[in-house]
Amino acid sequence: MTAKKPVNAGDLYLLVTVAIWGNTFPTAKYVLGSLPPFSYAGIRYFIAALALMALLAWRQGLTLPRRRDLPALALLGLLGVTMMQLFWTNGLTMTSASKGAILVGISPLFVMLFTALRALSRGERGPGLLAWSGVAVSFAGVFLIINNSLTALNITGGDVVGDLLFIATALCWASYSMLAPPYLASMGPLRVTAWSMLFGALMLLPFSLLDIHLVDLASLSAGVWAGFGYTAILAGALGYLWWYEGVARLGAARAASYSYLIPVFALISAVLVLGEDFSLLQGIGTAIVLGGLVATRIGMQRGQQA
Repeated sequence: MTAKKPVNAGDLYLLVTVAIWGNTFPTAKYVLGSLPPFSYAGIRYFIAALALMALLAWRQGLTLPRRRDLPALALLGLLGVTMMQLFWTNGLTMTSASKGAILVGISPLFVMLFTALRALSRGERGPGLLAWSGVAVSFAGVFLIINNSLTALNITGGDVVGDLLFIATALCWASYSMLAPPYLASMGPLRVTAWSMLFGALMLLPFSLLDIHLVDLASLSAGVWAGFGYTAILAGALGYLWWYEGVARLGAARAASYSYLIPVFALISAVLVLGEDFSLLQGIGTAIVLGGLVATRIGMQRGQQA
């Protein structure tokens, strides 16, 4: 009798993380009903950064990164925290949590585009026809989700601005994911995540001055405080750490497949918890996006093996 293969710790890290991140969309949407976006993003990630730095000090000791690594860590913080959260948080105030999660989920498409450009610059073979077909199919699904019609063009209004902000978020996450692996390998996930988040949070904090005068702490309910804690500590600090613990164990390619589950968790949670409307047509668009992402991934794997 063949013994069962034990579950890899990397798989557990990634599965828990995508479940947390998926539920972050409706949770943050709820919190943003009571907190303004810039203050929420800035304070949330400053607390998350402090939590990670405390964890780093406890587990590995607090020593400054090498001077040559500082620009890279600052860039990772700018892309993965500052810019990403400015787009993400403001996008969430303009469109639904369910659509936002699906649109952020297209980040692997941008990873493929970056990979193709890098291959071309090196004179190497880029992604094949299947990968490019997957990109085209996924973006067709994205259009269907945003437009929500087969007979009329609905690309107007604030909702679409929010959708575009989520696509910009996906672009930032893809850039962050492409740049991080060499530093994860040399410095370790906790050190890279803690320092890059600290740099990103410090760059994000000044934006809080734009709307912090709107914050009324006395009026915040226990539910809002709980939601803030969930998004700051679980999603903001531990989520980033566990994701890169998983990437370090399984590699970026295998980890990317778990990101497809984020919109699934978010969609279910947004509909059940927030009561968001999600049409049959948008459901079909979601299936098209996920199918295109799978085709893109398979196509990229075949290109790497060729």
